[in-house]
Amino acid sequence: MLFNKLLCTMKLLYSFFLLSIFFILQVQSVWAQGATTAAMNGTVRDQSGTPLPGATIIAVHNPTNTQYVSTTNTEGYYNIQNMRVGGPYTVRTSYVGYQEQRTENVSLALGQSARVDFTLSESSRELGEVQVLGERNDVFNQDRTGAATNVSREQIERLPTLSRSLQDFTRLTPQATGNSIGGTNNRYNNITIDGAVNNDVFGLSGSGTPGGQAGTQPISLDAIQEIQVVIAPYDVKQGNFTGGGINAITRSGTNQFSGSVYGFGRNEDIIGKAVEGPREKADEFKNYQYGVRIGGPIIRDKLFFFTNYDATRVTEPVRFAPGSAESQIPLSAAEQVASFVQETYGYDVGSFGGFDRDTESDKLFVRLDWNITDNHSLTLRHNYVDAFQDSYSRSRSEARFGNNAYRFNSKTNTTVAELNSRFSNNWSNNLIVGYSRIRDFRETLGQLFPQVTIFDPVGTLVFGSERSSTANELDQDIFEFTDNLTYLWGKHNFTVGTHNEFFKFRNLFINNLNGRWEFNSIEDFINNRPARVRATYSLTSDPRPAAEFNAAQLGFYVQDEYTASDRLKLTLGLRVDIPVFPDKPARNTELENDFASIYPGLRTDRTPSGQLLWAPRFGFNYAPTQDQTLQIRGGTGIFTGRVPFVWMSNQFVNTGTILGTIDVSNPAEFIPDPGNQTAAGPPVQTVEVNVINDDFKLPRVWRSNLAFDYTFPYGIVATIEGIYSKTLNDVVYLDLNLVEPSGTLPGADNRFVYPSARRINPDYTNIILLDNTDEGYRYSLTGQLRKDFANGLTTSLAYTYGKSKDVNSGTSSTALSNYEFNQIVNFPNDPQLEYSRYDVRHRIVGNGGYTFRYGENAATGISLFYQGQSGLPITFVYNRDLNGDGNIANDLIYIPRNQGEINLVPVTISGTTYSPEEQWAALDALISGDDYLSDRRGQYAERYGGRMPWTHQFDVRIFQDFYLNAGENRHTLQITFDIFNVGNLLSRDWGRQYFVNNNANELIRFAGNNAAGAPTFTFNPNTRIYNVSQFDSRWQGQLGLRYIFN
Repeated sequence: MLFNKLLCTMKLLYSFFLLSIFFILQVQSVWAQGATTAAMNGTVRDQSGTPLPGATIIAVHNPTNTQYVSTTNTEGYYNIQNMRVGGPYTVRTSYVGYQEQRTENVSLALGQSARVDFTLSESSRELGEVQVLGERNDVFNQDRTGAATNVSREQIERLPTLSRSLQDFTRLTPQATGNSIGGTNNRYNNITIDGAVNNDVFGLSGSGTPGGQAGTQPISLDAIQEIQVVIAPYDVKQGNFTGGGINAITRSGTNQFSGSVYGFGRNEDIIGKAVEGPREKADEFKNYQYGVRIGGPIIRDKLFFFTNYDATRVTEPVRFAPGSAESQIPLSAAEQVASFVQETYGYDVGSFGGFDRDTESDKLFVRLDWNITDNHSLTLRHNYVDAFQDSYSRSRSEARFGNNAYRFNSKTNTTVAELNSRFSNNWSNNLIVGYSRIRDFRETLGQLFPQVTIFDPVGTLVFGSERSSTANELDQDIFEFTDNLTYLWGKHNFTVGTHNEFFKFRNLFINNLNGRWEFNSIEDFINNRPARVRATYSLTSDPRPAAEFNAAQLGFYVQDEYTASDRLKLTLGLRVDIPVFPDKPARNTELENDFASIYPGLRTDRTPSGQLLWAPRFGFNYAPTQDQTLQIRGGTGIFTGRVPFVWMSNQFVNTGTILGTIDVSNPAEFIPDPGNQTAAGPPVQTVEVNVINDDFKLPRVWRSNLAFDYTFPYGIVATIEGIYSKTLNDVVYLDLNLVEPSGTLPGADNRFVYPSARRINPDYTNIILLDNTDEGYRYSLTGQLRKDFANGLTTSLAYTYGKSKDVNSGTSSTALSNYEFNQIVNFPNDPQLEYSRYDVRHRIVGNGGYTFRYGENAATGISLFYQGQSGLPITFVYNRDLNGDGNIANDLIYIPRNQGEINLVPVTISGTTYSPEEQWAALDALISGDDYLSDRRGQYAERYGGRMPWTHQFDVRIFQDFYLNAGENRHTLQITFDIFNVGNLLSRDWGRQYFVNNNANELIRFAGNNAAGAPTFTFNPNTRIYNVSQFDSRWQGQLGLRYIFN
C-alpha cells in the first residue's frame, strides 16, 4: 500500500513539520489566508489617530447570522481569518467611552482580506450609531500582489456562457488563452474546488479537469459561488502550478430557503449557416442542459444545506455518410464490404448511413455547513459526476462503420471536509481533507473484432473495434490533506502549514491489442490479400498488463505577512515541495548490458523521489498616497508545479519487458480472431523503451511581477502589470538510440542528415529519456481599465502582449510523441529555444453589462463579452522524413527565395498533373501572401513562429426578469437568450475562427532523393495555410428559462 511505503518518509517529514511549528511558536507567529475562505482586517482609532487596544469587532454574515468576533491588539489592529466568502456582512465596533460604529454591506472576495478601518468618536460628542456603507474592492486590496482575477457570483449569472463551464469565466483573465494561463501548457495549471484538487492530474483531458474526455464539466455551474484565477500569488499556500491557479468555491445554504429550476437549450434552428461555400444550414442537433438547486436551513443559524442536480444531453449527427453528396465514397462500396464481412466472418460492421453520437452527463452536488460554535465551523460536501461521450468521425474521403466508434465513460466521486477554527483573537486553523475516486474507460461497440482499414481508390473504409479502445482504462484515487495554522502578533501574520496529495493509479492502455490490419483495395480484402498487420501482446502472465503505481507530492511552508502601515504590506515565505515515487518500473537488465559502454548506469527501474524543491517568495503592496488612489504591488519567487502523471506512467509500461509487438508486411491471410493475432507472424525484435533521469525535477519557474493600479476621477481604475517567468526546470525528451548525423543536404537547405542505420542498437526502436532543461522564459505586459457605475453599468477592457519560448511544449501524452513531434531543423536531441505552442502575443478582452429596472415587477439586462486575439501559433514542416532521423513531419521547412532553392518534381493530384513551374508559382504566391513566410525567405521556419489570422468574437446575453410576489418573498421568472459570435450574425465574413491540425502545416512534401542524392519536393497548389472552422465560425443562440424562489 502507498501509505505503508511512505511511512518512513512521512515520519521524517512529520518531524520536520513539528519542528517548524515549534520554531514558529517560539517567535509567537501567526496567520495564513486560504483559497476557500476570505478574511477581514483593519484598525480602530480615535479621531486623533491614536490606536484603541481592546476594541471589540463583530462581523456578522447576514444570510446565515454567522458571527466572527475579535478584539484589537496593542497596535489597535485586528485580523479575522477563515470567513465565509461573499456577504453582505455587517461589521460593528465598540469601545468603552466611544460611540459604536457600524459598516454595512461589506462583501468579501475569495482569497482576499478586506480592509475595514474605524475611527470612533467619544460618546459625549456623538449621538446615535454611526453607519457607513462598505463596498467590495478586488483591485485595491493589501493582499493583492500578483496578477489575479476574481469572478463573482453576479458575473457568473450575468455573462454569456455556452458550455456553462469554468473556462467560460477564466477567459476573463487577460493573461489566459483557452485553457492556457500565462503562456504555459494547460497541464501546468492547478485547479481546486473548495480547496481540493480538481485537476486531471493524469493529464489526458484537453480541458484539464476530470471527465473532460467524456465531454463533461467537473461540477455544475449552479453549484459555484465564486472563481479566482491567480498567476503570481506570493502566498506560499498557493502551489502545484507553474501556469495558473484556478480556485473555485461552492455555494452554501443560508437561513432563507432558496432555489432555482432551470433549463438551457440550442439546436440547428438558432445557429448560423455555413460561412464558406454553399450557405447550408447546420445539420440537426440537440444540446440541452437542465437542473435544479435548493438550499436553506436545517437548524437556523447552525446547520445549512445546499444541493444541486444538473444534467446535459447532447445529440449530434455524424456527417459524410457513404453515398451522400458530401462523401466521395459510393454507397455500393460500403454495402459490398458490410455484406462480405457479415457473410464471411459473421460480424456486423454497424451503421454506414445516418448515425448520431451522444454525450450525456449527470451531476449531483450536496453540501452541509455546520456552525458548531461561534469559533468552529465544519463544511462537508460531495460531488458526483457520471458522464459518457460517443467518439465517431468520418470525412469526405474516409468512412468509418458504426462499430468502429467507441464510448468514453467517466465517473467521479469527490468528498471534501473543511474545518475552520478560531481558538482566540490570535489563533486560527484551517483543515481540509479530501478524497477523489475517478474511473475512466473506453467501451467499444458490437463484438470484439480486429480493426481493418481498406485504402481503396474510392476512399478509405474502416471497420472493426477501434484499435486504441479495446484495452483503455484509467483508475485514479486521490487523497489530500491540508492544514494551516495561523496566529496574529502585532502587525505580523505568520503561517505554518502543509499540503499533501497522495495518488494511486492504474492505467491500462494497449494499442492494437485486437490487431490492426491494412488492405490496399476492396478487391484485396475480398480476396484475402492483406498488406500489413500490427498487433501488441503481453510478455507477462497477465494478458492485459496495466501500469500500476503510487505517488505523492508533499508541501510544507512558513510565511510572515507584515502590515508595516495602512499603506504598506510585505509578504515573505518559504515553501518546500517533495515528490515521492515509492514504486519503481520493472528492471530491464538486457538493456543495461546492451548500453553499458555508452550509457553506464542506464536503468529502467528509476524514478525521481525525495528531492527537496525549495521555493522562497516575496511580495509587497504599497499605496504611496494617503488617499490610496495609487497602488504599487509586485514580488518575486519560485513556483513548483507537477507533471502530468501520464508522463511518468510511460516509464512503467515501456520497459521492454512487458509488451511485445507484431508488425508483418504482406501476411499470409487475415485472422478474424482478435485473441489470436500473434499467429500472423513472428514477433518484432525491436522494442521501445522509456526511461527517466533519476535526478529529474518537477517543473519550476522563477516568476516576478510589478504592477501599478490607479484610480482616476469618476472611479475609473487603470492597471499596468508586467510578469516575467524564467524556466528553472522543464521537460525535454531525447532519443538515446539515435546516432550522430552523417552529413548535410546539398543546396540551400543544408541541414544535417542521418544515415539509414540511424539506431545505435537495432534491437531497439527508440530509447526515450525524459529529462530536464532550464531553457525557456515567458513574459507579458497588460493594461486594463475598469469602471463600475452607480446605475448598474459595469465595464472592463484589457490588452495583453505576451511572448513564450521553450524547447518542448509537451503537447502529447506519450514520451515518443512528445519527442518525435517536437519540430527541429538539425538535431532532435538538441531542440532549440523557440516559440511555445502556448505563445499569447496579442490579446484583448472586455466585458460589460447593464440592467434596466423599471417599475417593481420587471427588469431587463444585457451583458457583453469580447475577445480579440492574434492568431494561434503554427509551425511549417515537411511532409515525410527529410533528415532521416526516423520522425515523420518534425522537420521545419526551409523557405526558398526562388525556384532555384527548391527542387520541385511533377506531381499528380486528383487526376491533375502539375509541373514544377506551376507548383512554384503557387508556392511563391502563398509565401508572398503570408507576412511570416515572406519575412523568413532564405531561412528556416521557426517552431510555432507563424500565426493564424486575428480572431474577434463578441458574445451577448439578454435577460428578462419578471418579479412575482409570494407572501413576503419575491420570486423571479427569468428568460435568457445568449448569442455567441455575434459578428457572424451581422456578416458571414465576421467572427471567423481558424484552425490547423495539431497547429502544424505540412506545407511541402518531401518526394525522396534523386539519382544525385539531392532531395526533391512537391507542393499541392490547392494548399491553404489555415482552414476556416465551419462550425465555430457560425453564430449560435441559446435559450434559457429559469425560475428563482426565495
